[in-house]
Amino acid sequence: MRKLFMVAGLVATMVMSVLYAGTLAAAAAPRVTIKYAHCCPPDHTYGVYAHTFADKVKENSNGEIVVEVLDGGVMGTEQAIAQKVQLGTVQMGGVTSNNVAQLAPALNVLVMPYLASSPDDLTGEGGLLRSGPYRDELNKRVLAESGSLRVVGGFTNSFRSLFAKDKCISTIDDLKGLKIRAPKNPVMTAMWESWGVSTYPIAWGETFGAIATGVVDSFDSPTDVILNMGFHEHIKYITEATYLPLAAVVVINNDFMNSLSEADQQIILKSAEETDISHAKYVAENGARVREALTSEHGVTFCELKDADVWAEKARGAWPSLYSLVGGGKEWVDEALHYKETGELN
Repeated sequence: MRKLFMVAGLVATMVMSVLYAGTLAAAAAPRVTIKYAHCCPPDHTYGVYAHTFADKVKENSNGEIVVEVLDGGVMGTEQAIAQKVQLGTVQMGGVTSNNVAQLAPALNVLVMPYLASSPDDLTGEGGLLRSGPYRDELNKRVLAESGSLRVVGGFTNSFRSLFAKDKCISTIDDLKGLKIRAPKNPVMTAMWESWGVSTYPIAWGETFGAIATGVVDSFDSPTDVILNMGFHEHIKYITEATYLPLAAVVVINNDFMNSLSEADQQIILKSAEETDISHAKYVAENGARVREALTSEHGVTFCELKDADVWAEKARGAWPSLYSLVGGGKEWVDEALHYKETGELN
């Protein structure tokens, strides 16, 4: 009889253990899983934003919402990622604004050369990409133009720098003869043409190979890609400029967002806002670290732009021809300038 009770007790213990383990598993399982795609490695600025956002969502939802980050462009080019978010095959993405502008031309306002004079104009307090009246209006326009893309966050990777394999770019005349890769965006193409340059519209994922094999010998992007993505093997000259920030938007499929409870939506918005703020600080601190590493460890030379006023005058002179490429035209560009100066919409 005693042995029977021992067996019964053992069975009961096992049953309770299984039930308890099942309860823990059920409690640990997320209610919502969100796929977030971006172009770059986890330690790249875009990856830092994505993983910080994922951590914030997990923290703010007590683990009930999980963001699965798809690093390294596994979902295709940035334009492909934007299209996948538009269709809902991927729920979210962090994508450079010029590559979402194909679906929402209002975003081309962020590509207007010399519209922003510092990263703070975009991601500082009251910036165009920070949560507030301007971004609310931007989101409204992007949603109307794309049909399904909703802007929930924004960040930069500072300004684009000019890179070359064989020489410093110190004046506008130094652009002559260079084979320059640039994104396929009509506003950016017009900017380069104002400087007398015809660019090669090579996809970002193909740029390293194009530089390595000599298809192109120059391109522009934030400085940290040279360090983080190994371009320092071929790029030896960097000219830091202020003609165009690398502005990125965090977009979510609007139907997916609306399928969530109001509480879950607020968690996503709160997490994005917290990440926007912390990431702006990260970018500012990262710039000095990257420059030091490139010069001391990889022999990269930083060059000074001697005629920046000439570049600015020519690029701004092209603005009238660019208004038709911006959703909302001159009125929307003027709205951005007004908000930047006053912190208010017209």
